[in-house]
Amino acid sequence: MDVIFIRDLRLDTTIGAYEFERRQPQTLQFEIEIGRPSIGACMTDKLADTIDYAAVVKAIQGVLAEHGFHLLEPLAEKLADLLLSTFSATWIRLEVTKAGIVPGARFVGVRIERTR
Repeated sequence: MDVIFIRDLRLDTTIGAYEFERRQPQTLQFEIEIGRPSIGACMTDKLADTIDYAAVVKAIQGVLAEHGFHLLEPLAEKLADLLLSTFSATWIRLEVTKAGIVPGARFVGVRIERTR
């Protein structure tokens, strides 16, 4: 399995279980790993033969601009499904984190792992 990853991606969106959380956009942090049995670019050195990092970020930005989720869990599921199908991947590990929501906790979030 070959894996590309994007670490510490920070993007803003409106989300939250409580109404006060949804009053203004919050910054979410993403840790993304996407796997394929083999990434052809290892041999060809061509962007077309790998998963384009910028295209992954753009896909996530598109979902964040349009979603209506209150919780991180369905957002993570939507993103995982989209990234698996869009980039012909067979495995993904996705972590979505937000800060400053729970007193005493620096971060809260969800990590999911899916395969196709």
